[in-house]
Amino acid sequence: MSVLGSRGVRSHSVPARPVPRRLEPVPVPVAAPKAPPARRGREWIGPLVGVAAGWLVAAALSGGYGLEGTSARLLHQMLLGGAIFVFAMLLRSRRGARAQEVERTVALPEPPPPVATGDHLGSSDRSSAERSIGSPALGDGSSFDEGLRDIRRKDPKFDPTRFTGYIEMVFSATHHARASRDVDSLRDRVTPELYGELRAQAERLRSLGHARHVEQIEIRAEVTEAWHEDGRDYVTAYIAGSMLDYTVDEATDALVDGSKTVLENVEAFWTFTRPAGLNPWMLSAIQ
Repeated sequence: MSVLGSRGVRSHSVPARPVPRRLEPVPVPVAAPKAPPARRGREWIGPLVGVAAGWLVAAALSGGYGLEGTSARLLHQMLLGGAIFVFAMLLRSRRGARAQEVERTVALPEPPPPVATGDHLGSSDRSSAERSIGSPALGDGSSFDEGLRDIRRKDPKFDPTRFTGYIEMVFSATHHARASRDVDSLRDRVTPELYGELRAQAERLRSLGHARHVEQIEIRAEVTEAWHEDGRDYVTAYIAGSMLDYTVDEATDALVDGSKTVLENVEAFWTFTRPAGLNPWMLSAIQ
């Protein structure tokens, strides 16, 4: 893999690719066990209420079955008291059954929530949830995490996901500058070493009488490496997408390289660096 510029100590190592995110299966909620039906009131309560009410009505209609005066009133009071007692027992039994049903309902375990998963692909103006094309990692990911911690010691708010917007902007600006053979506009965005190499490419195109055209750039970026080296921060991004990229002869407009109609697949690694801390990032390598 050819390299323009430098990646520091990693210039001769193969850049890390995004690790595809494994989709976790969504767990099926376990159906809650059905609560057993509430126990009915005791079987004797209903008949007893009916008997007590019947006696009370009969006594009222027949004048106490021949009893008069104090005896009749006493019988009426006993029957009335018995009816009240039975009614109270029935009411208490129903309340107890309802309380048990509520307790069983509250005690039922809640099914676990589904695990949210999804793909994360996008361009610079999309949300961070749509942007990630994988889990950025080098090896087992510990090197990437360690590199981020080193960068955030002096730049606590550094976000590799948001940084991809800047990467995509520099990608487009760099290709248009190379196509126009005027790389001076990149002087404050690339390292001196890379600027010299891009300028040499532009001079070579001009000497050959060739003109390069870049159109319909559609790419996405993902930071896959981060590290700290000799007082400088480094990040490498994997860039993928498509664009029209072709070269013509300025005199004849004959096609020299590429295609004017067929999109070319883009797959590259771009590395950015800066002095550690809140300093502007500069493009240092193109692979």
